[in-house]
Amino acid sequence: MAKIRYADHLELRLNLRKIPKNLPRSIYRRAKEFFYDKITGNYIALARTRYAGRMREMMVAFSERNDEIILITVHPLKPHQKTNRIASGRWIPYEKQKKQATR
Repeated sequence: MAKIRYADHLELRLNLRKIPKNLPRSIYRRAKEFFYDKITGNYIALARTRYAGRMREMMVAFSERNDEIILITVHPLKPHQKTNRIASGRWIPYEKQKKQATR
């Protein structure tokens, strides 16, 4: 089982964006789409969820080390942001081997 840990940067973003603390973990666990970001070198998990009073597509950037998943940042995607990043080649589809994640 992979342990999920929040990076310091993510903790800061949660406070600045007023995002509920459990939301990044939920996005990662429920994500149906995963990408590799060629610019940052991180992986991206996408899921639709309720944020700021409406349903939004949200992303969480993460890295994997040994048996640990480190969630790095989270934010809602702007319209067409996903499409543009895929079309430009920045985000490459990634077949994630879903590991059982723990706290």
